[in-house]
Amino acid sequence: MLLFEVGFFEIQGIAIVLLFGLSIFLLTELRSLKAEIRAKQPAANNSLLPLQAYERLSLLADRISLKNLVTRMHSTAFNVAEFQAGMVETIRNEYEHNITQQIYINPEVWKAVTNMKEQNIFIINQLAASLPPSAHAIELGKLLLEYSSNSNAELSPVVLDAIQYEVKKLI
Repeated sequence: MLLFEVGFFEIQGIAIVLLFGLSIFLLTELRSLKAEIRAKQPAANNSLLPLQAYERLSLLADRISLKNLVTRMHSTAFNVAEFQAGMVETIRNEYEHNITQQIYINPEVWKAVTNMKEQNIFIINQLAASLPPSAHAIELGKLLLEYSSNSNAELSPVVLDAIQYEVKKLI
């Protein structure tokens, strides 16, 4: 009987060692599987970042286009100087809000967005300077709408075309 008990304890010890070894092996496999999944997951999410950046920049280009600025901010309570300052501030805020998108996109597209911002501020300032500061905002709004109705007057269609071109290359 003593012989049987010693054999049983030896088998039990071997089983414990085998279970311990198997659990270590399974934990190691589980960790490597988790690491492999983590490695693949950010790559899938990172591929969406440029698309999301171009989406945000297309919204920016639309929001700071002269025509849309005038219609969004139009108010009879403003004079020319207040309307000018409000539009310039809106353009700068929109641009600053989206400035981080430049790290995900083609540098030439970002340069086009920056040029559009600068051009629109320049146009607003030039047209506002042609009016007396106390004139109604409606006068500046009319001038901006007339200017933007001329073909090739604004960069927003060019910027939007560049964004669409880059997105088509990504898709």
